[in-house]
Amino acid sequence: MKYQIVNPKPEEKLDVLPLLKFPQDFHGSTQVDHLVKFGDSFISLIGKSEVPLPKEGVMILEHHYIEAKKLMDKINKLAQQVIADAKKYDDVGFCREYFELAKAGYEMLTKYDPVGIPTSLERAGLVTTRLALGLGPDAVIDNEVAVVTKRTHLIGEPETNLSVTVKWRDLDKLKSIDNQEILLSDFVNPASGASGLAFILAAQAKGLRVAKVNHRSINLTRQGVVFVRKELDKLGIGSTFYSVGECNQLNQMYYLSGKRAVADAGDLLRHFLPKWYKL
Repeated sequence: MKYQIVNPKPEEKLDVLPLLKFPQDFHGSTQVDHLVKFGDSFISLIGKSEVPLPKEGVMILEHHYIEAKKLMDKINKLAQQVIADAKKYDDVGFCREYFELAKAGYEMLTKYDPVGIPTSLERAGLVTTRLALGLGPDAVIDNEVAVVTKRTHLIGEPETNLSVTVKWRDLDKLKSIDNQEILLSDFVNPASGASGLAFILAAQAKGLRVAKVNHRSINLTRQGVVFVRKELDKLGIGSTFYSVGECNQLNQMYYLSGKRAVADAGDLLRHFLPKWYKL
């Protein structure tokens, strides 16, 4: 995997607005702590994959339980509706159906204990961490490490190139992950895996090394799991992947497609962010 980390000057933030190919799609502050440029590292993940999943540390519930498969079918049905009609992203009632399916999915995963320091990649990660831990949507989690990551495309690069911005919420809390296991919960984790890997690499730039990443999701991609496992292994970092469902198709923009689509989960779940949350 090729990557470059662009850092701001000491005591400053990096303004990424002039670099963005699609600034209208960038939600949140453009003043960030790091820009991780991956170039074309993920291009091989585009399309349909039949690569075998690793046998150790990977559990996909729908491969074993009919209830999980039925739940993933329902999520795909809702996703197809919102893909066809983007106005549904603003329909709170519709989005609540999606949220309730996510809640049911995380309840299915509770038979496998969530292990590690709760680490939330905003925005959707704040919602799913609480679901993964069986907590209410507004719960305050004392040891939660929140990080703002945004997958983006840069001016002058092909749209198949990926970059990720990283913004730290609390540097003192971030230090708690050093040499520890973390619980990385998100709706899709991984799709390409770019956001999670950017977080790991940016933390290393701060001198912090995670011991193990325990991924916990409603959906993931087969090719993403294989790619992320390989890259974490190279860094000497362990990994597990627990998910309700699995997709093996990524489109040119690295969104899940086929019969296991999820649409933009972050946009759908934004209605259920903690009430205390601020961009």
